Amino acid sequence: MNKLRRMCLAELIDTCRQQTVNYLRTKEFGDDSYCLELFRRAVQDGDERAWAFIYTFYSTEEFFGKHYVLKWVRSWMHGRHGPAIRATYTEGEMVQEVWLRFMRSEAAKNFQFDSMRHLMAFLRRLINNFAMDVARRRLPQIMDVYTPEDGDSPLDLLRLMPDDAEPLDRLMSSQEAMDHLLRELQGDVIIDNKEWLVFQGYYLDELPPRKLYQDYPDDFSPGEVETIRTRLARRLRKAPFLLERFIQVCVLKEDERLSTTFEQVFILREPDCRTVERFPTLFRDENDLMAAKVQVVRALHNRPSLLQLLNMDL
Repeated sequence: MNKLRRMCLAELIDTCRQQTVNYLRTKEFGDDSYCLELFRRAVQDGDERAWAFIYTFYSTEEFFGKHYVLKWVRSWMHGRHGPAIRATYTEGEMVQEVWLRFMRSEAAKNFQFDSMRHLMAFLRRLINNFAMDVARRRLPQIMDVYTPEDGDSPLDLLRLMPDDAEPLDRLMSSQEAMDHLLRELQGDVIIDNKEWLVFQGYYLDELPPRKLYQDYPDDFSPGEVETIRTRLARRLRKAPFLLERFIQVCVLKEDERLSTTFEQVFILREPDCRTVERFPTLFRDENDLMAAKVQVVRALHNRPSLLQLLNMDL
């Protein structure tokens, strides 16, 4: 770390850029300490040149922004809640607001991120929370700006919802999360219609390959479902963030307590005591966290296909 703090900014930027380009090409994690140091200098040291590089590199088209902040913001701007969000912010304004909130956050000021994966997961969660806050505030106006191509309107959802259903904002949030996930999977993991049929059948509906052959007799040749399934599994392993999001959305149902347990304990391998300390509103003590861990393990064991992809000893 001392070596990185003594490194000149130009060398730090060049190394960070190379590491990021390599990751985007190979999906293999390298030494991300250089990029982390740039973020630290921008946030803790107030280095304006480091901040200028970070803003440009991670949130404009000039470099690789479409893979990070800009891509995530656009997925909200053109998603189910897009009309309500666009009525409040332009794309550029939303990007600026997200970065401003990040810079002001306690997590950024304390800067205890141990990897870029950890930092970007926090940044993405901040974007999601911010966008949903905007959508909820604008909910009464959504009716006026929705168009048919936006899909089911909130009014339609309300009419279809039984009396004992989840609140409307939670239902929309869940659907929004699924929409986001499927849009990201298409292109990064799922390439064509056959792969979509296998992904939907095997990973979403949990159907065995023989059922897919029965349901789509004209689409797959003998052994093709198994081949496609293997191909999808390989891509998912190379896209760990998407795999984790899939588990959080489809298995843990975006439950904040269980999703936090999964991310902090099983993915980041954070000690229980630190997790309890960092999330006191979610866990009363380590015994409470243990109960959440048991729930996560049970949920994953019910989805053996995903457990195999995680390659975890649970």
